Amino acid sequence: MSLKMGYQSRNRGAFTLIELMLTMALIALLSSLFIWNIQSLLKQGELEGLQNELWSAVDKAKQGAVFNRVLHRVRFDSENQAFMVSADGEEVPFKVDISALGEDVEIEVIFKLMLPRDGYRLIQGELVTHKEIETITFYPDGTCTPFSVDLKIAEYESSYQIDPWTSSQMTKFEEDA
Repeated sequence: MSLKMGYQSRNRGAFTLIELMLTMALIALLSSLFIWNIQSLLKQGELEGLQNELWSAVDKAKQGAVFNRVLHRVRFDSENQAFMVSADGEEVPFKVDISALGEDVEIEVIFKLMLPRDGYRLIQGELVTHKEIETITFYPDGTCTPFSVDLKIAEYESSYQIDPWTSSQMTKFEEDA
C-alpha cells in the first residue's frame, strides 16, 4: 500500500515555456550589459591612447629642447587629430588613433596657461587663474610654459596640471581649511 501525498512527482523530459522565456530574458539582459560595458571600455581605452600621445609629444618636445638647445612647441591639431611638436620649421605629428570609435567622435584638447597663485586677473568681472593657449613651449633649460591640459574624447574627460620645472604631472594639492 503506497500513500500518495497531494503532490505527485513526474518525470520531466522538457522545460516549460515559462522557464525558456525567463532564461532567454536573462540572457538578453546580460548580453546588453556586456555590450554596453565593452563600448564603455573602448572609449576609456581611447582616452588612454589620447593621454599616451600627449605624454609622447611632451617627452619628445622636452628632450628635443634640452638636447638640441632649441625651443620646441606642442599644439593639438584638431583637423588631423594629432599632437604636433615643432622646432626649427619642422613638425612631428603624434596621431591619436580613434579608429575603434568611428569618425564622428570628437576629441577636445585645451591647453591652459596657469597663472601664479597670486596672479589673478579680472576679466569681464570674473577672477581668472588661467587662460587658454594654443601651444605650450619647452625651453632648452628643461622648463616649460606653466600649463594644464583638459582632454576629452566622447563623454570621457581628464585634466592634468603640469609642473613647469619638470614637465611632469603634478599631484592635486589639498586646500588648507
